[in-house]
Amino acid sequence: MATTASPALVTTEGAAAENSTSYYDYDYLDSVFLVCRKDDVQSFRLVFLPVFYSLIFGLGLAGNLLLFAVLLCCVPRRRMAEVYLLNLTISNLLFVVTLPFWTISVVWHWVFGSFLCKVVSTLYTISIYSGIFFISCMSLDKYLEIVHAQPLHRLRTQAKIWLLVVLVWAVALAISVPETVFVRVHEDPEGVWSCHPDFGGPGANWKLFLRFQLNLLGFLLPLSAMIFVYARIGCVLVRLQPRGQGRALRMAVALVVAFFTFWFPYNLTLFLYSLLDLQVLWDCQISRRLDYAMQVTESLAFLHCCFTPILYGFSSHRFRQYLKALLVTVLPGRLAPGFTGASLSRGSKSSSLTTQEDMAGLNELAEGQAGAP
Repeated sequence: MATTASPALVTTEGAAAENSTSYYDYDYLDSVFLVCRKDDVQSFRLVFLPVFYSLIFGLGLAGNLLLFAVLLCCVPRRRMAEVYLLNLTISNLLFVVTLPFWTISVVWHWVFGSFLCKVVSTLYTISIYSGIFFISCMSLDKYLEIVHAQPLHRLRTQAKIWLLVVLVWAVALAISVPETVFVRVHEDPEGVWSCHPDFGGPGANWKLFLRFQLNLLGFLLPLSAMIFVYARIGCVLVRLQPRGQGRALRMAVALVVAFFTFWFPYNLTLFLYSLLDLQVLWDCQISRRLDYAMQVTESLAFLHCCFTPILYGFSSHRFRQYLKALLVTVLPGRLAPGFTGASLSRGSKSSSLTTQEDMAGLNELAEGQAGAP
């Protein structure tokens, strides 16, 4: 997609349409009418996107449902980190449920009507921004626990946690308002229906605004915050040299690298599309290459919903214990002999007493710092 609008759109409407999905692009340069055919881009899209969307839907749904079940059923007392992780999981689930709609739209066309067009597009935008915001909140939470454990502990009350959660969802909803206003169902001359924003006429500037908004709020600011937060955490780890320092540092680096890997290519492609719309760049070959890049980088960004449960949940020793507790409940007869809920409970109590000694990552370090005298 060329904006924050619905992904993988089909249109033949020309310059006002989404560049990344047009069969043709039209423009006037020096009074010469240019036509850029994109049949090969369309052929690639019809094969690549349905396969990739289906893969992301399956992996994202399974991973996030599992994490959601662990958080809801097995975590005895949801603290700040668990509350953010729970909301991140909900955000991911909202995102993956939109993928079947886009897959059907790619394979066939938009058959769900105008109302669902607005609803699905709005959910898509809300889930993208809320997911990124909750990742930022989790990074901030680790910063408060490790770098400012005692002075700012009073700020991390349940009431203030849920107030911040409501604020995140409200901001994501406010950001999605232009999506709701501009998105609509379109029919091309061949009778193919599509769901995407209409930025023609006075709305043309909104396309650029929404792209730059995603570049800033959805990538540059969160990435800068994560680099600052984990750099400070790294300084504390080096200074205190707790047991498990190496793994905790690797975990911090992995979180930043994963965010950059998922979102930088897509945001760079969006920025280049903005230059194309501003006619800073214009060449048929460049436009076609950006179309290919959009399909690939957007799909790479979509993978965030599959890997965030692993990075932020099951990479923690404590969450692996919760997962075992869930398996004890669901599959009591299929686990190893002697593995019971009682033994798990004893193991969890023991591990909670030796968190500093058995630290497996940032979550364990944060627990130790918060509990230190």
